[in-house]
Amino acid sequence: MSDARTARIRDELQASGLDAIVLTHPHDVVYSSNYNSILERWWQQEPLSAVIVPAARDKPVTLLLPEANVALLAEMESRGKPDTADEVRVFEMLNFCEVARANDPHARPGALGEAARAMYTKRIAGSCHPDIMSALAVALADHGLAGSRIAFDDLRIGWHLAHGRDAMAIEISDGLDLMMRARVVKTADEQQRLREVGRLADAVIQASADRLRKGVTWDEFQAEVAKIMIDLGVSPVDEGGMLFGGAFSGEFIPELFRTRHDRPLDDGQIVILETQGIYDGFWIDINRTAVLGNPRPEFQRLHDTIRDGFEKMVALLKPGVNTGDLPQVAMEHLRAVGISAPEKCLVVAHGIGHMPLEIPVAFPSHGLAGARGFVIEENMAISLDCLYFGGEHGPCHMENVYLINSDGAESTYQTPLELMGPRW
Repeated sequence: MSDARTARIRDELQASGLDAIVLTHPHDVVYSSNYNSILERWWQQEPLSAVIVPAARDKPVTLLLPEANVALLAEMESRGKPDTADEVRVFEMLNFCEVARANDPHARPGALGEAARAMYTKRIAGSCHPDIMSALAVALADHGLAGSRIAFDDLRIGWHLAHGRDAMAIEISDGLDLMMRARVVKTADEQQRLREVGRLADAVIQASADRLRKGVTWDEFQAEVAKIMIDLGVSPVDEGGMLFGGAFSGEFIPELFRTRHDRPLDDGQIVILETQGIYDGFWIDINRTAVLGNPRPEFQRLHDTIRDGFEKMVALLKPGVNTGDLPQVAMEHLRAVGISAPEKCLVVAHGIGHMPLEIPVAFPSHGLAGARGFVIEENMAISLDCLYFGGEHGPCHMENVYLINSDGAESTYQTPLELMGPRW
Protein backbone atom coordinates (compact mmCIF):
# COMPACT_ATOMS: atom_id res chain seq x y z
CA MET A 1 0.00 0.00 0.00
CA SER A 2 3.07 2.29 0.16
CA ASP A 3 2.94 5.13 -2.37
CA ALA A 4 5.35 7.14 -4.51
CA ARG A 5 6.37 9.32 -1.57
CA THR A 6 7.57 6.40 0.56
CA ALA A 7 9.33 5.07 -2.55
CA ARG A 8 11.29 8.34 -2.66
CA ILE A 9 12.21 7.96 1.03
CA ARG A 10 13.37 4.39 0.44
CA ASP A 11 15.52 5.50 -2.49
CA GLU A 12 17.19 8.09 -0.26
CA LEU A 13 17.71 5.53 2.52
CA GLN A 14 19.38 3.08 0.18
CA ALA A 15 21.58 5.81 -1.33
CA SER A 16 22.67 6.77 2.21
CA GLY A 17 23.36 3.19 3.35
CA LEU A 18 20.64 3.36 6.03
CA ASP A 19 18.30 0.57 7.08
CA ALA A 20 15.28 2.65 8.10
CA ILE A 21 14.04 6.07 9.16
CA VAL A 22 11.75 6.92 12.08
CA LEU A 23 9.59 9.98 11.41
CA THR A 24 7.76 11.85 14.16
CA HIS A 25 7.48 15.42 12.85
CA PRO A 26 3.85 16.00 11.73
CA HIS A 27 4.93 17.12 8.22
CA ASP A 28 6.98 13.94 7.74
CA VAL A 29 4.25 11.73 9.20
CA VAL A 30 1.65 13.07 6.75
CA TYR A 31 4.17 12.87 3.88
CA SER A 32 5.04 9.24 4.56
CA SER A 33 1.60 7.91 5.54
CA ASN A 34 -1.09 10.52 4.72
CA TYR A 35 -2.07 10.38 8.41
CA ASN A 36 -2.90 13.68 10.08
CA SER A 37 -5.11 14.38 13.07
CA ILE A 38 -6.16 17.35 15.17
CA LEU A 39 -3.58 16.21 17.74
CA GLU A 40 -0.74 17.19 15.41
CA ARG A 41 -2.13 20.74 15.28
CA TRP A 42 -1.54 21.10 19.02
CA TRP A 43 2.18 21.45 18.09
CA GLN A 44 3.30 19.52 21.15
CA GLN A 45 7.07 19.05 21.38
CA GLU A 46 6.46 15.39 22.22
CA PRO A 47 5.29 13.47 19.14
CA LEU A 48 1.78 12.04 19.03
CA SER A 49 2.31 9.79 15.99
CA ALA A 50 5.19 8.18 14.12
CA VAL A 51 6.04 6.29 10.94
CA ILE A 52 8.80 3.73 10.39
CA VAL A 53 9.96 3.47 6.79
CA PRO A 54 12.43 0.59 6.21
CA ALA A 55 14.83 0.80 3.28
CA ALA A 56 13.96 -2.77 2.26
CA ARG A 57 10.82 -2.87 0.14
CA ASP A 58 9.79 -6.26 1.58
CA LYS A 59 9.42 -4.72 5.06
CA PRO A 60 6.20 -2.85 5.91
CA VAL A 61 5.80 0.88 6.41
CA THR A 62 4.43 1.11 9.95
CA LEU A 63 2.18 3.89 11.26
CA LEU A 64 2.04 4.34 15.04
CA LEU A 65 -0.82 6.34 16.58
CA PRO A 66 -2.91 6.57 19.77
CA GLU A 67 -5.38 3.71 19.94
CA ALA A 68 -8.26 6.17 20.41
CA ASN A 69 -7.53 7.50 16.90
CA VAL A 70 -7.96 4.19 15.09
CA ALA A 71 -11.46 5.25 14.07
CA LEU A 72 -9.91 8.21 12.26
CA LEU A 73 -8.26 5.80 9.82
CA ALA A 74 -11.68 4.43 8.94
CA GLU A 75 -13.04 7.96 8.58
CA MET A 76 -10.13 8.93 6.30
CA GLU A 77 -10.88 5.93 4.13
CA SER A 78 -14.56 6.86 3.94
CA ARG A 79 -13.52 10.31 2.60
CA GLY A 80 -11.44 8.71 -0.13
CA LYS A 81 -8.14 9.77 1.49
CA PRO A 82 -6.88 6.60 3.20
CA ASP A 83 -3.55 6.32 4.93
CA THR A 84 -0.80 4.60 2.95
CA ALA A 85 0.83 2.53 5.71
CA ASP A 86 1.14 -1.25 5.45
CA GLU A 87 0.84 -1.86 9.18
CA VAL A 88 -0.61 0.01 12.16
CA ARG A 89 0.57 -0.10 15.78
CA VAL A 90 -1.13 1.63 18.68
CA PHE A 91 -0.18 3.18 22.01
CA GLU A 92 -1.81 5.04 24.88
CA MET A 93 -2.22 8.82 24.98
CA LEU A 94 -2.58 9.71 28.66
CA ASN A 95 -5.53 7.44 29.54
CA PHE A 96 -7.78 8.34 26.58
CA CYS A 97 -7.43 4.88 25.07
CA GLU A 98 -8.00 3.11 28.38
CA VAL A 99 -11.25 5.04 28.83
CA ALA A 100 -12.27 4.41 25.21
CA ARG A 101 -11.98 0.65 25.80
CA ALA A 102 -14.23 0.73 28.87
CA ASN A 103 -17.58 -1.02 28.40
CA ASP A 104 -20.62 1.18 27.88
CA PRO A 105 -23.89 -0.80 28.13
CA HIS A 106 -25.79 2.00 26.39
CA ALA A 107 -23.46 2.35 23.41
CA ARG A 108 -24.98 1.70 20.01
CA PRO A 109 -22.30 0.45 17.62
CA GLY A 110 -22.23 2.44 14.39
CA ALA A 111 -20.59 1.92 11.03
CA LEU A 112 -17.49 3.91 12.02
CA GLY A 113 -16.99 1.91 15.21
CA GLU A 114 -17.47 -1.35 13.35
CA ALA A 115 -14.91 -0.30 10.73
CA ALA A 116 -12.43 0.61 13.46
CA ARG A 117 -12.90 -2.73 15.20
CA ALA A 118 -12.42 -4.54 11.89
CA MET A 119 -8.97 -3.01 11.59
CA TYR A 120 -7.81 -5.08 14.55
CA THR A 121 -8.27 -8.22 12.51
CA LYS A 122 -6.74 -6.80 9.33
CA ARG A 123 -4.05 -4.18 10.00
CA ILE A 124 -3.20 -3.56 13.65
CA ALA A 125 -0.23 -5.54 14.88
CA GLY A 126 0.46 -6.36 18.52
CA SER A 127 -1.11 -4.88 21.62
CA CYS A 128 -1.59 -1.32 22.82
CA HIS A 129 1.69 -0.03 24.30
CA PRO A 130 1.92 2.37 27.24
CA ASP A 131 3.55 5.13 25.11
CA ILE A 132 5.01 5.91 21.72
CA MET A 133 8.59 4.97 22.67
CA SER A 134 7.60 1.46 23.76
CA ALA A 135 5.62 1.01 20.57
CA LEU A 136 8.56 2.14 18.43
CA ALA A 137 11.04 -0.16 20.19
CA VAL A 138 8.81 -3.22 19.74
CA ALA A 139 7.99 -2.43 16.12
CA LEU A 140 11.66 -1.97 15.20
CA ALA A 141 12.61 -5.23 16.92
CA ASP A 142 9.71 -7.15 15.35
CA HIS A 143 10.89 -6.15 11.87
CA GLY A 144 14.51 -7.12 12.44
CA LEU A 145 15.80 -3.56 12.73
CA ALA A 146 17.61 -3.98 16.07
CA GLY A 147 21.31 -3.43 15.46
CA SER A 148 20.57 -1.40 12.32
CA ARG A 149 21.55 2.05 11.07
CA ILE A 150 18.44 4.18 11.58
CA ALA A 151 17.83 7.85 10.76
CA PHE A 152 15.48 10.08 12.75
CA ASP A 153 13.87 13.40 11.89
CA ASP A 154 14.00 14.11 15.64
CA LEU A 155 17.28 13.00 17.17
CA ARG A 156 15.73 13.08 20.65
CA ILE A 157 13.65 10.05 19.64
CA GLY A 158 16.76 8.32 18.37
CA TRP A 159 18.70 9.10 21.54
CA HIS A 160 15.98 7.61 23.75
CA LEU A 161 15.76 4.46 21.64
CA ALA A 162 19.55 4.04 21.78
CA HIS A 163 20.15 5.07 25.39
CA GLY A 164 16.87 5.42 27.28
CA ARG A 165 14.42 3.13 29.02
CA ASP A 166 13.81 1.00 25.91
CA ALA A 167 17.47 1.06 24.78
CA MET A 168 18.26 -0.87 21.60
CA ALA A 169 21.59 -1.57 19.92
CA ILE A 170 21.06 0.80 17.00
CA GLU A 171 23.25 3.34 15.23
CA ILE A 172 21.37 6.64 14.94
CA SER A 173 21.79 9.46 12.43
CA ASP A 174 20.05 12.72 11.53
CA GLY A 175 17.33 12.20 8.91
CA LEU A 176 16.33 15.85 8.34
CA ASP A 177 18.40 16.42 5.21
CA LEU A 178 17.32 13.07 3.79
CA MET A 179 13.66 14.01 4.18
CA MET A 180 14.18 17.39 2.53
CA ARG A 181 15.77 15.66 -0.46
CA ALA A 182 12.83 13.27 -0.69
CA ARG A 183 10.11 15.88 -0.23
CA VAL A 184 11.42 18.62 -2.51
CA VAL A 185 10.73 16.60 -5.69
CA LYS A 186 6.97 16.21 -6.03
CA THR A 187 5.03 13.13 -7.07
CA ALA A 188 2.32 13.35 -9.73
CA ASP A 189 -0.35 13.38 -7.00
CA GLU A 190 1.39 16.20 -5.15
CA GLN A 191 1.70 18.26 -8.31
CA GLN A 192 -2.03 17.95 -8.93
CA ARG A 193 -2.76 18.97 -5.35
CA LEU A 194 -0.50 22.01 -5.75
CA ARG A 195 -2.43 23.02 -8.87
CA GLU A 196 -5.62 22.93 -6.80
CA VAL A 197 -3.90 25.02 -4.11
CA GLY A 198 -2.98 27.46 -6.88
CA ARG A 199 -6.61 27.82 -7.95
CA LEU A 200 -7.55 28.78 -4.40
CA ALA A 201 -4.54 31.08 -4.04
CA ASP A 202 -5.74 33.02 -7.09
CA ALA A 203 -9.21 33.33 -5.57
CA VAL A 204 -7.80 34.59 -2.27
CA ILE A 205 -5.39 37.16 -3.74
CA GLN A 206 -8.02 38.53 -6.12
CA ALA A 207 -10.66 38.76 -3.41
CA SER A 208 -8.12 40.48 -1.16
CA ALA A 209 -7.34 43.10 -3.79
CA ASP A 210 -11.07 43.68 -4.32
CA ARG A 211 -11.48 44.53 -0.62
CA LEU A 212 -8.75 47.16 -0.45
CA ARG A 213 -10.28 50.57 0.12
CA LYS A 214 -9.65 53.90 1.78
CA GLY A 215 -10.60 54.06 5.44
CA VAL A 216 -10.04 50.39 6.37
CA THR A 217 -7.22 49.60 8.78
CA TRP A 218 -4.74 46.82 8.02
CA ASP A 219 -6.03 44.77 10.96
CA GLU A 220 -9.63 45.06 9.72
CA PHE A 221 -8.51 44.12 6.23
CA GLN A 222 -6.59 41.08 7.53
CA ALA A 223 -9.69 39.86 9.35
CA GLU A 224 -11.66 40.09 6.10
CA VAL A 225 -8.96 38.16 4.22
CA ALA A 226 -8.87 35.46 6.91
CA LYS A 227 -12.65 35.00 6.55
CA ILE A 228 -12.28 34.71 2.75
CA MET A 229 -9.75 31.92 3.31
CA ILE A 230 -11.89 30.07 5.81
CA ASP A 231 -14.92 30.25 3.51
CA LEU A 232 -12.78 28.66 0.76
CA GLY A 233 -11.59 25.87 3.06
CA VAL A 234 -8.13 27.40 3.51
CA SER A 235 -6.58 27.68 6.98
CA PRO A 236 -4.93 31.08 7.61
CA VAL A 237 -1.44 30.78 9.07
CA ASP A 238 -2.48 32.66 12.22
CA GLU A 239 -4.98 35.33 13.24
CA GLY A 240 -4.30 37.19 9.98
CA GLY A 241 -4.38 36.15 6.36
CA MET A 242 -1.46 38.36 5.33
CA LEU A 243 2.26 38.08 5.96
CA PHE A 244 3.30 41.63 5.17
CA GLY A 245 1.89 45.03 5.94
CA GLY A 246 1.75 47.54 8.69
CA ALA A 247 3.58 50.47 10.13
CA PHE A 248 6.29 51.06 12.69
CA SER A 249 6.20 54.43 14.49
CA GLY A 250 3.77 55.56 11.80
CA GLU A 251 6.09 54.72 8.90
CA PHE A 252 5.69 51.86 6.45
CA ILE A 253 8.64 49.49 6.88
CA PRO A 254 8.54 46.74 4.26
CA GLU A 255 11.43 44.81 5.83
CA LEU A 256 9.37 43.94 8.91
CA PHE A 257 7.10 40.92 8.96
CA ARG A 258 3.67 41.05 10.56
CA THR A 259 3.88 44.67 11.72
CA ARG A 260 0.63 46.33 12.68
CA HIS A 261 -1.11 49.15 10.88
CA ASP A 262 -3.79 50.79 12.99
CA ARG A 263 -4.27 53.84 10.78
CA PRO A 264 -6.78 53.73 7.92
CA LEU A 265 -5.38 53.00 4.46
CA ASP A 266 -5.30 56.10 2.28
CA ASP A 267 -5.16 57.23 -1.33
CA GLY A 268 -1.89 56.36 -3.04
CA GLN A 269 -0.77 53.87 -0.39
CA ILE A 270 1.35 50.92 -1.51
CA VAL A 271 0.19 47.62 -0.05
CA ILE A 272 2.03 44.29 -0.18
CA LEU A 273 -0.44 41.42 -0.57
CA GLU A 274 1.17 38.16 0.52
CA THR A 275 -1.57 35.73 1.37
CA GLN A 276 -0.40 32.61 3.18
CA GLY A 277 -2.54 29.70 4.24
CA ILE A 278 -2.78 25.93 4.15
CA TYR A 279 -5.09 23.78 2.04
CA ASP A 280 -5.01 19.99 1.90
CA GLY A 281 -1.75 20.14 3.88
CA PHE A 282 0.00 22.33 1.28
CA TRP A 283 1.01 25.97 1.57
CA ILE A 284 -0.34 28.90 -0.41
CA ASP A 285 2.41 31.45 -0.99
CA ILE A 286 1.31 34.06 -3.54
CA ASN A 287 2.41 37.68 -3.55
CA ARG A 288 1.40 40.77 -5.46
CA THR A 289 1.78 44.52 -4.97
CA ALA A 290 -1.25 46.83 -4.86
CA VAL A 291 -1.82 50.58 -4.84
CA LEU A 292 -4.93 52.37 -3.61
CA GLY A 293 -5.94 54.64 -6.46
CA ASN A 294 -3.92 55.42 -9.55
CA PRO A 295 -0.21 54.63 -9.09
CA ARG A 296 2.40 57.30 -9.66
CA PRO A 297 4.01 56.83 -13.11
CA GLU A 298 7.46 56.31 -11.59
CA PHE A 299 6.12 53.56 -9.31
CA GLN A 300 4.30 51.89 -12.20
CA ARG A 301 7.60 51.91 -14.12
CA LEU A 302 9.42 50.42 -11.12
CA HIS A 303 6.86 47.64 -10.78
CA ASP A 304 6.90 46.80 -14.48
CA THR A 305 10.71 46.75 -14.52
CA ILE A 306 10.80 44.32 -11.59
CA ARG A 307 8.13 42.21 -13.30
CA ASP A 308 10.26 42.02 -16.44
CA GLY A 309 13.27 40.95 -14.36
CA PHE A 310 11.10 38.39 -12.60
CA GLU A 311 10.01 36.92 -15.93
CA LYS A 312 13.64 36.68 -17.03
CA MET A 313 14.30 34.55 -13.95
CA VAL A 314 11.21 32.40 -14.61
CA ALA A 315 12.59 31.61 -18.08
CA LEU A 316 15.62 30.07 -16.36
CA LEU A 317 13.64 27.77 -14.04
CA LYS A 318 14.79 24.51 -15.61
CA PRO A 319 16.49 21.32 -14.43
CA GLY A 320 20.23 21.82 -13.93
CA VAL A 321 20.02 25.55 -13.12
CA ASN A 322 21.35 26.67 -9.73
CA THR A 323 18.83 28.91 -7.94
CA GLY A 324 21.74 30.91 -6.54
CA ASP A 325 22.36 32.31 -10.04
CA LEU A 326 18.91 33.90 -10.32
CA PRO A 327 19.35 37.02 -8.12
CA GLN A 328 22.13 38.33 -10.35
CA VAL A 329 19.80 38.13 -13.35
CA ALA A 330 17.25 40.39 -11.65
CA MET A 331 19.88 42.77 -10.29
CA GLU A 332 21.56 43.21 -13.66
CA HIS A 333 18.20 43.92 -15.28
CA LEU A 334 17.35 46.61 -12.71
CA ARG A 335 20.79 48.16 -13.07
CA ALA A 336 20.57 48.22 -16.87
CA VAL A 337 17.20 49.99 -16.77
CA GLY A 338 18.50 52.55 -14.27
CA ILE A 339 16.58 51.55 -11.13
CA SER A 340 18.27 53.07 -8.08
CA ALA A 341 19.75 50.76 -5.43
CA PRO A 342 19.36 47.51 -7.42
CA GLU A 343 21.13 45.77 -4.49
CA LYS A 344 17.89 46.25 -2.53
CA CYS A 345 16.25 43.57 -4.71
CA LEU A 346 15.94 40.37 -2.67
CA VAL A 347 15.42 37.17 -4.65
CA VAL A 348 14.83 33.83 -2.94
CA ALA A 349 13.98 30.58 -4.72
CA HIS A 350 12.87 27.81 -2.38
CA GLY A 351 10.98 24.57 -2.38
CA ILE A 352 7.44 24.55 -0.99
CA GLY A 353 4.98 21.88 0.06
CA HIS A 354 3.96 20.85 3.57
CA MET A 355 6.20 23.71 4.77
CA PRO A 356 6.65 27.18 3.24
CA LEU A 357 10.42 26.65 2.99
CA GLU A 358 11.57 23.23 1.83
CA ILE A 359 15.20 23.84 0.92
CA PRO A 360 17.37 20.87 -0.15
CA VAL A 361 20.49 22.31 1.46
CA ALA A 362 22.21 20.68 4.42
CA PHE A 363 21.03 21.90 7.84
CA PRO A 364 21.04 24.77 8.71
CA SER A 365 19.44 25.77 5.41
CA HIS A 366 17.62 28.95 6.42
CA GLY A 367 20.77 31.06 6.62
CA LEU A 368 23.10 32.20 3.85
CA ALA A 369 23.60 28.61 2.63
CA GLY A 370 19.94 28.46 1.58
CA ALA A 371 20.20 31.81 -0.20
CA ARG A 372 23.27 30.61 -2.10
CA GLY A 373 20.98 28.14 -3.83
CA PHE A 374 20.58 24.57 -5.00
CA VAL A 375 20.38 22.77 -8.34
CA ILE A 376 16.84 22.55 -9.74
CA GLU A 377 15.52 19.07 -10.55
CA GLU A 378 12.59 18.00 -12.67
CA ASN A 379 9.28 17.81 -10.72
CA MET A 380 10.41 20.20 -8.00
CA ALA A 381 7.93 22.83 -6.80
CA ILE A 382 9.82 26.14 -6.65
CA SER A 383 8.52 29.35 -5.12
CA LEU A 384 10.24 32.33 -6.75
CA ASP A 385 10.09 35.31 -4.40
CA CYS A 386 11.21 38.78 -5.52
CA LEU A 387 11.11 41.76 -3.13
CA TYR A 388 12.40 45.24 -3.90
CA PHE A 389 12.99 47.33 -0.78
CA GLY A 390 14.32 50.48 -2.42
CA GLY A 391 13.19 53.67 -0.70
CA GLU A 392 12.98 56.07 -3.65
CA HIS A 393 9.57 55.00 -4.98
CA GLY A 394 8.45 52.43 -2.42
CA PRO A 395 8.43 48.64 -1.98
CA CYS A 396 7.45 46.13 -4.65
CA HIS A 397 6.93 42.41 -4.25
CA MET A 398 5.82 39.46 -6.39
CA GLU A 399 5.91 35.68 -5.91
CA ASN A 400 4.67 32.60 -7.74
CA VAL A 401 5.01 28.84 -7.27
CA TYR A 402 6.21 26.82 -10.28
CA LEU A 403 6.22 23.12 -11.09
CA ILE A 404 9.44 22.24 -12.91
CA ASN A 405 9.14 20.11 -16.03
CA SER A 406 11.83 18.85 -18.37
CA ASP A 407 12.20 22.09 -20.30
CA GLY A 408 10.70 24.87 -18.20
CA ALA A 409 8.27 25.85 -15.48
CA GLU A 410 4.49 25.76 -15.08
CA SER A 411 3.01 28.43 -12.82
CA THR A 412 0.44 27.13 -10.35
CA TYR A 413 -0.93 30.69 -10.03
CA GLN A 414 -2.68 32.46 -12.89
CA THR A 415 -3.16 35.93 -11.37
CA PRO A 416 -1.30 38.35 -13.69
CA LEU A 417 1.92 39.92 -12.41
CA GLU A 418 0.39 43.39 -12.53
CA LEU A 419 -0.26 46.11 -9.97
CA MET A 420 -3.48 45.35 -8.14
CA GLY A 421 -5.84 47.46 -6.09
CA PRO A 422 -8.82 49.80 -6.51
CA ARG A 423 -8.64 52.60 -9.08
CA TRP A 424 -10.61 55.87 -9.08
